Amino acid sequence: MCILLLEVKTMKIIEGVNLHFIKTKKFKDIGIHIRFRNQLDEKSAVTRSLLALMMSDRCKKYDSKKKMNDILDQMYGASLQAQTAGYGSSQIIEIRSKIINPCYIEKNEQLLKSIFAFLQEVLFNPLIEDYVMEESRGILKAKIDRMLDDPAQYAVSKGLKIAGKGDYLGISALGNVENLMEVTLDDIKKAYTSMIENDVIDILICGDFDDEKMEKLVREYMPFQKRNALFSSYYKISNDKQEEVCKEYRNINQSSIMMVWFTNISIVDDDYYALRVANAIFGQYSTSLLFQEVREKNSLCYSIFSNLISYDGALGVTTGVDPESIEKAIQLIKKQFQRICEGDFEDSLITVSKQMIVNSLKASNDSMNSLIALQYQNELLQRNWTTEDIIEKVMNVNKDDILRAMKSCEQKLTFILTKEVAHEVCGE
Repeated sequence: MCILLLEVKTMKIIEGVNLHFIKTKKFKDIGIHIRFRNQLDEKSAVTRSLLALMMSDRCKKYDSKKKMNDILDQMYGASLQAQTAGYGSSQIIEIRSKIINPCYIEKNEQLLKSIFAFLQEVLFNPLIEDYVMEESRGILKAKIDRMLDDPAQYAVSKGLKIAGKGDYLGISALGNVENLMEVTLDDIKKAYTSMIENDVIDILICGDFDDEKMEKLVREYMPFQKRNALFSSYYKISNDKQEEVCKEYRNINQSSIMMVWFTNISIVDDDYYALRVANAIFGQYSTSLLFQEVREKNSLCYSIFSNLISYDGALGVTTGVDPESIEKAIQLIKKQFQRICEGDFEDSLITVSKQMIVNSLKASNDSMNSLIALQYQNELLQRNWTTEDIIEKVMNVNKDDILRAMKSCEQKLTFILTKEVAHEVCGE
């Protein structure tokens, strides 16, 4: 077995600003990710999403897309991206860049300085102007609209909104169109100032580099000020909500189903890895009960899978079926869930499911983004685990653990998007 040689080091630059080195010779590039973290809020989510898009597009020094692309090309095809994501109660704005390791370039001394000088302009001198905002607003609106136009994605979004109403689960980290159209330039300016001054910041750098030189560059080009760093991203969603069945109608040929359970298990609980194996048995992989029973044996759908929403303490099942098969599919899904609670499955399925998780974890070692994501998770959970530590947790799960984890789950919602026969909208 190939062992990934990995060295991880974390240091506090200043209160609320952490620097993470993920050192490996596996990649020819160096990845630099800057993650800004603040409380997820329905009104500010879309403003921050819009801000991220604007920052990735232009800055004062490079005030057009062409100038941004030209300077990146001059740095041997360096890249810049920005995105937002939700981690439980937190929304993340991530500015990420990747550049070829200077050791592969002749006369390379200035290359790292160049990328850091560029990132400094992006971070500290954004071009916050009306025309940039309006252009980015159009792009973001189109992205949200595309998601909502897709029945499967809409069912997931609406299902989480209904099940998580009044809690973070019900808030899209991307934001919604209604709030997007109301964002003003002043809102963007305030969001930017708040992000720079108040967000918890993690700078994550992955690749092969000299620690001292890299730290010096970070301190020189990213002079953030101290801020409060005391809040958690993970939580257990409230379990006092009543179970709902909710339908919405649209002129579509195939119906989409989204089912939601609250797990009552936090990502830092001892039973979390039992829940992770249980989810693999239930519906995460093609070896799962849902795939085999609903798709293969009964031919009710093309795709079906379950997913842990770990930072919120929720589990979701999504599938698409013919309208006449809705009830049968729902009952089969519930039956597979109950089978796991009762231990009505072969022990061999535990072995197979564990191996699928392990294979996925090992494969993540080949991805720079996955290594950065693992280190960021360590920061959020205040631990220092490797992929091998997680594999050990998974492998130690037994059948009793699986039954206990599944029995803790409570179904809260079945959302159905189906053929238009009425005009009913639920969960508002």
